[in-house]
Parts: sequence; C-alpha cells; structure tokens
Amino acid sequence: MASYHNEISIYSGNPLIEALPPIFTEEEVIEKLQFFPLFSEEERNLPTHLRLHLIQNVLQFFTPLPPHIELEQRFSRMIRVGYIARNPIQQGFWKEIHSRVKTLGSTKLSSRNLRSTATGFTILGISGVGKSTAVQEILSLYPQVIHHNFYKNSLHLPNTQLVWLKLECPADGSVKGLCLNFFQAVDDILETQYYEIYGGRGRRTVNEMMPYVALVASNVHLGVLVIDEIQCLTKLNVGGYEKILDFFVQLINTIGLPVVLVGTYKAWSILGSEFRSIRRGTGQGDFIWDRMKEDEDWQLFIQSLWQYQYVRNPCKITPQISHSLYYECQGITDFAVKVFMLAQARAITTGKEEITTAVIKSVARDCLRTATSVLDALKQGNIKQMQSYEDVHPIDIEPFIEEELRGINFEDSIEVNNRKVHTNSNISISQKQDTKPQNNLHYSVEKEVCIQNQNLDSSFESNTGNSSIFESQNIKNSTCLLPEIVANGKKNGISAYQTLREAGYICTDKETIFRQDVVI
Repeated sequence: MASYHNEISIYSGNPLIEALPPIFTEEEVIEKLQFFPLFSEEERNLPTHLRLHLIQNVLQFFTPLPPHIELEQRFSRMIRVGYIARNPIQQGFWKEIHSRVKTLGSTKLSSRNLRSTATGFTILGISGVGKSTAVQEILSLYPQVIHHNFYKNSLHLPNTQLVWLKLECPADGSVKGLCLNFFQAVDDILETQYYEIYGGRGRRTVNEMMPYVALVASNVHLGVLVIDEIQCLTKLNVGGYEKILDFFVQLINTIGLPVVLVGTYKAWSILGSEFRSIRRGTGQGDFIWDRMKEDEDWQLFIQSLWQYQYVRNPCKITPQISHSLYYECQGITDFAVKVFMLAQARAITTGKEEITTAVIKSVARDCLRTATSVLDALKQGNIKQMQSYEDVHPIDIEPFIEEELRGINFEDSIEVNNRKVHTNSNISISQKQDTKPQNNLHYSVEKEVCIQNQNLDSSFESNTGNSSIFESQNIKNSTCLLPEIVANGKKNGISAYQTLREAGYICTDKETIFRQDVVI
C-alpha cells in the first residue's frame, strides 16, 4: 500500500511521485546496491570437489562503481520528472490522456495543457561491462508496483501504479513482437488481460496495437519503459527500425513516458537523428558504458573481488597480477570475474593452489577464445571497429569446469596406477605393450607407451585408411613414467589431462578408430 511523503516543492501534490521511495544519497545508493556473498577462510581447507562449487560464489558479487551512482541518479530524476505532467488528480487528466492516445501516429497534439516532461536516453557499451545488470539492480531500488488507496480526499486516485517495466527487444527486432511482449509482461505483473483484449492473442496488426501500448502504459501509470538488447533492431530494414524508434519518440512526446534503450555499440548506427535530437534536447544524452580503465576504480573492483579466494595458498593482489588480469580482460568486468573464478579452478585442480600471472594467462587463452577479435580491437584502441562486431558471447563456464574435473579424475587413476608401477621400478613401460588399455571418461588412454607423433589431428587427415597412424615403427620404447610427466605439468600450471594429451598418451575418438593396438 502506498505511503506518501513530500520532499521538494516541484514534486508536491502528485501521489505518483510522493509514493516513491525517498531520493537516495550516494552513500545510500552504494549501501543498497553492494552485495558481498558470505565467505569463510576455513572453507579453503575443504576437498577439491567442494571448493569447485564454492568458487562460483563470486558470480553473485557486486560492488558499486561511479557509473552505477551516475546511472541511479539519472533514473531517479527521470522517473520523477516524467510524472510531473502526469498527475492523475489533476482536473481533466484522463480526458487529455485519451485524447493524446488517439493522436498517436500523427504529428497533431490535442493541446498543450499537458505538456510532456518526460525524457529518454540510451545506454551503449560492449557486452559484458555490466549494463543490463546495473539497470536491473537500480530498478530494483524501486517497488515495481504500488497500490494506492487514499490521498488527500482525492476522487481521481489511481488504483495501481507500475513504476518500471524492463523488456528485451525480440530477437528478430519485430515491432509486433515487442507490443505483444509488453502486453504479456504487464499481465504477468498485474494479473490483467491486456494481451487478450488489446493484443487479440497475437492476431492484431502493428498499427492497431501501438496506440493500445500507449493506452495501457497510461492506465497503469508506467514510470519508465526500459528496452534491452536494442541492437536486435539492426536485423530490420531501414523502414522497420525507423518505425519502432519513431514510436518510442512518440511515447515520450505524446503520453510523457520515459523510455530508456540499452544495447551494444552495434545499435549506434540505427539510432535515428530524431531520437538523438530528443535526447540532446532533454539534456540527458547517451550514457556510454565503456570498459573500466586501469585506474583507482579498477583497483577498488579488483581488491573487493580478490577476497574470494578458495585456493589453499591465497595471495595478495600485486601490481603484476592486477595488470595481467586487466590486460587479458581489457577491463570487461564479466570477463574479469569469470577468469578470476576459472583461474582458481585451474590452480586447485593442478595442485598449484595459488593464483599467478601464468595461471591467469593460461585460463584467459582457453576461455576467452570467442572474444578474441573484440579483445584485440580493445587492445589496439580501435573502438570504431567494435560497431561492426556481433555481440560478445558470454563465457560458458561449465565446459571449462568439466575439463578441470576430468583432470582430477584422470590424475586419481594415475595415482592408483603409480603404486603398481613402483613395485618394480626396473620394468619399462615399453615392456608392457600387450596390456589392454584403460578407458576413462570416454577417452582412450594408453598408459603403456610413449608415442612419438604429437600432431594426431594432422596424421588423421593424411591417413588413407590402408595403414594405421599408430604402426609399430611409430612407437618408441621408453622408460618414462606417467607420474613424472604429470608432475612436470603441475609445475607449469597444466592439468593432468592436458599434459598427457600433449605428450601423446590420450587419443580422441577419431584417433582411436585407427589404432591397431586398441581393443574397443
């Protein structure tokens, strides 16, 4: 239920504004936004398989930075100023709103008694810098729904106020899809039936639905509409995206609804001159969310992050480690958090139990492959080139963790075999060539031979099918022991699986097909 309070004169007498939370100070914003997951140093002594779960705790970590403070202040002003000209207890308010909705799509406005005070702006930046997360966290500072009951004996008090609504632009960038998503989202929140009434269950045309979007937004007293992933509009032709951008402009000008567009640099080219002029005219402008610079803000971020170490030998953050992480991630916070987490996974599974620059570089090389072109452009300072790139795909951490777990399981099997090997140190591996190989986790592992050929893939491509790439002449008698190979790999921060793969002891399925000495 709404609770009203009056802070400053320009907001006085408007129940939609007076029902909002107080205007926060910077200190209050920081306190409300920050989130530091629980952490116990004692858990560093837990077994490996448990700590690989704990390292994911860092994904919940959130520390406010200057851009978050600035963005919160923008939203605070924008929502309140947008409500100034939409005071539901003002005489003639509803008649004026319905008149304006009818004119939507034309340049004619019914009157100037209810002039729009709404603003709009865009938030642009590369994927992974935290745009969507920041917007969601800031919006969560406001109740999404406020129920009004009694305000100064007013007879025109609204029943329900929808303070904010955040939608994702449809993947195909269609206007119809966006309208239907709008109706469905409002229905889900307020338990209404706008999708059926105004969306016609998807059967209405775009031109029919667009005025209804404005009508519903007015009926529920929507405070701000946020459209994320706006770069999806680039999939439309010129007429397609101009139509929807023009619709956003009309929502701002006609019914006074603030609109915020969030997207990557790829959306820059489609933001029409009219929408840009609207933003410039209101003094808001674009909010360019750039990657972090390697300055005091980066140090604040990395110091807060670094306390979540679950390795047995936690280290202090040094200038060298800080710079290494920054260079590999180029100040993209999502990359930095995940590389930090996966560096711990590698340090734990290899037994190194310490985060070093070498481990950071190794992990970044393995898990940031899909973002190589973007990171290279950032390292070269070529921001303009960023506009031509597709979105950076988020790091999928599960395959990486699974690979590290394979290394643990494989190393455990080696330790068991190690006891057998040392019962007779004079027996060379080549003398046990007739032993049937073990199959571990769907990989064919030859524990008895050292294979000369290191480039198995190229050998597979050149194979004619008449002879095996693993003929006896390619097998080298050796006295090398697997535990020694694994131990050398550990020193370099390489997992047991990867070490033996590079040494030629592990074959992929396609390589196994041509092994004459492998029993399947």
